[in-house]
Amino acid sequence: MDMLLRGRPKYLGSKVVDYRRLNDILRRNNHRRKLLITRRAPSELDGSNIRPIWVTKVPYPNAVSPSRLHAIEQMVWEQLQNEDVDVILDAIEYLMIENGVEPTLRFVSKLRDMTLLTNSDFYVTVSDGLDSRVLNILRRIVE
Repeated sequence: MDMLLRGRPKYLGSKVVDYRRLNDILRRNNHRRKLLITRRAPSELDGSNIRPIWVTKVPYPNAVSPSRLHAIEQMVWEQLQNEDVDVILDAIEYLMIENGVEPTLRFVSKLRDMTLLTNSDFYVTVSDGLDSRVLNILRRIVE
C-alpha cells in the first residue's frame, strides 16, 4: 500500500456531507482538480478545476446515463490514474432512483475504494430525501 501512496499528498478522507455544502467542497484546495459526478448541467458550474461528469439521459459530451454505473466508474478510474483529483458524488439520490439502493451503494463502495487507493478525497452529498437507514449504511460505506 505504501508504494501506491508514495509521492502523493496526505489523504484527508471520505465524507458524507449535506448537499448545501457542495460549493464549499468545490472551493476547498483550489489547486486540486475536482471530479464532480452531478445532475447539474456543465453550464451551471464555475471553476477551471472542476471536471464534470453529467449524469443525465440527455445525450451530451461527458454526459452519462444514470443506468451506466460501470461507465461512470471507468471514467472516474481513468481520471484517478491520470491526475490527482478529488471525487465528489453529487447525484446519489438520482442514481438510487434509476438503479436501486443496493446497486448504487455497491457503486459508492467501489468509488470510495478507488479514491482510497489513489490517495484522493471522496465526498458524497446527500439531501433530506434519504431515509435514515440508507443514510446510516451510506455513512458506514463512505466514512
